Amino acid sequence: MLIMKKMSKRLVVAILLVSFVFTQFSFVAFSDESVPVIKNVIYMIPDGGGFALFDFANAVKEQGGFVSGLYPYSTKVEAGPMHMKDYLIGTETTRSNNNAVTDSAASGTALSSGYKTNNNYVGVDPEGRPHATILEAAQLQGKRAGIVSTYEWTNATPAAFTAHNISRSNYPVLSEQIVNQGLDVVLGTGFGKAQFGNINEASKRGYTIIDSKEKLAAVSQGDKIWGNVVDKDYPFDINLTSKLPTLAEMTQAAIAALDGSSKGFFLMVEGSKVDGGGHSNNIVQAVGDYLAFDAAFKVAVDYAKTRTDTIVIATPDHDTGGFNLPNKDEVTGGNPNSSDYAVAVAEVRNDINSTNGVSWTTTGHTGRNCGVWMYAPEGILPPEGLATTPGDTPENRSKVIDNTAIAPYLADLMGVSLSDATEKLFVDVTSLGKVDLSTSTFAFHHKDVKIKANQSTAIVDGNSVDLDGKVAVFSNNKFYVPLELLQLEPIPVKKARYFDGLTGKVLVKGQIDEKYAGEYVSLLLYKKSADNISGDDIGYVDQLSVNTDGSYIAKFNFKGNIDDYYLMMYLGEETITDSVTTAQASYSWLDASVNLTKKDDSFVSSKIKINNYYDLEGLSYIIILSFYDENNKLLGIKFSDNVKTIKPQITIDLLETSIPEGTVNVKSTIWSDFTHIISVSDSKTIKVN
Repeated sequence: MLIMKKMSKRLVVAILLVSFVFTQFSFVAFSDESVPVIKNVIYMIPDGGGFALFDFANAVKEQGGFVSGLYPYSTKVEAGPMHMKDYLIGTETTRSNNNAVTDSAASGTALSSGYKTNNNYVGVDPEGRPHATILEAAQLQGKRAGIVSTYEWTNATPAAFTAHNISRSNYPVLSEQIVNQGLDVVLGTGFGKAQFGNINEASKRGYTIIDSKEKLAAVSQGDKIWGNVVDKDYPFDINLTSKLPTLAEMTQAAIAALDGSSKGFFLMVEGSKVDGGGHSNNIVQAVGDYLAFDAAFKVAVDYAKTRTDTIVIATPDHDTGGFNLPNKDEVTGGNPNSSDYAVAVAEVRNDINSTNGVSWTTTGHTGRNCGVWMYAPEGILPPEGLATTPGDTPENRSKVIDNTAIAPYLADLMGVSLSDATEKLFVDVTSLGKVDLSTSTFAFHHKDVKIKANQSTAIVDGNSVDLDGKVAVFSNNKFYVPLELLQLEPIPVKKARYFDGLTGKVLVKGQIDEKYAGEYVSLLLYKKSADNISGDDIGYVDQLSVNTDGSYIAKFNFKGNIDDYYLMMYLGEETITDSVTTAQASYSWLDASVNLTKKDDSFVSSKIKINNYYDLEGLSYIIILSFYDENNKLLGIKFSDNVKTIKPQITIDLLETSIPEGTVNVKSTIWSDFTHIISVSDSKTIKVN
């Protein structure tokens, strides 16, 4: 084993970087036991819809909803329990990383990515590092994806599934990321608070603009749609007009558009305005939107029941308002016994914002546990800790999981990994370049690659490269880009790698842009079995200076089975993307010979033979005849007509030419680009005079 006794600081950095790459960017393939069984996921969130609001809304629905004629364009309901009641499997805790009472940003992040974060943070952990959401992981798998919301699509909950920032109020950044995300469906409000582009931006990206209830009803399979029915605030369900669709109708259209893909789809549906009713302590508004959400839940479940590969799961992000029912459960605030508050139910059905035996605790959020409802095909178990038999029972209301458990559960069912998706989407490249703060553009050192934060298009060597909805994120003074950008081969490299198992000779040749002249290329040969590289795992290590033309050449001897080793190249602290990645075994050096003869007084013939025991890809050759006078002065050179490629086994060629006057000696040589222009055989010289 050959190991350099003294290694430069650059080379040590390169070795450490290799270890980092292997620990950070290794992707886990799913085993046969984890073959995905769910193709479609419909994830539904009644924002702010705690148990007290649910139980009260259920009591109203059992009586047939609001009195006929009060709200002519609201969601129509029939007397009987809410559809969700049959599907309760337990409850979830909602606290954030830094507060017992969460906001929608932190809870939305927990529900979408499985990570606790601070209030106000969207799609990032407490340190500001972005984490892949279940929607983004589904997109990586090739699924269609969409969001439906009756708040703006830049609001905390939809943004927590589609964007990443330390502030839920940073609408310019959130909207730019969402527009560039490549979603198939965005329904609800128009651009409103977006602050990035306008509805024309969606049109330019190929969306059909849905600006009426009629267009929504006409949506068909495979349509790419963007809702613009209202520009900013979607009204409460009780205030809908004849031209505005219900949440159930939007859910129906979203499913219709997303359906039909062989890879399946992911859809997030938020019943946003339950939260609005809670914040304003208006039970009529909150109940109306909970009933609207329940109707949308029925649409989703009815679709799922026609298939065997679709799951519907619903849970609030938190409770809003702390609505007080008599004899309430202290943990959830719920009380399913509607006889305890029958008078209030009757008043609400008649459009009275009742306080008869009921009250509100706050205009903000509470720390109460919220419900989890799920429909799944036969054989699909719920998240661990929740009920295997659904139904609104006291036993099921007592079962508890954390809100971070749902996203990983859904990911497992779909056969995706949230952690792998994070590593593919958000690689911290801060140390590999510089950010222009005036434009939020990141430029890599040593290669012509730039990308603007929140964009999914990079500029590589002056050309635009589409990253297919994978956006760059600048968060907490760190810049994150998709791993794909690091694999785009921005440095054009010509390479050769050969190993002779008999002699142990190894040759590594590279050619990169000459702008790197004088910089150091680090070469590292290390065992494939090494998880973290130590000295015992290194077969060979060296540093080479890049030549003025951008070339570098390494020659060394290696004893052992080179198939057991990786060969990596680094330029400073940066991997040379298209350089040597594996040293191939069983390549032999060339065995070449020259037979030079004089045919007559004025003519010479050079016959060459090259034995190539293995096909050295791209290797070429040329025959050269050199003519010298009696003082060994070069009189002229004759090249074979073309540079030719050496054949896989035996190459035989001939160069014949006339002899220049005054020639005493003729020299014949085979030259090759094996490393650079060198002789690959012993020259043959004859006297001609």
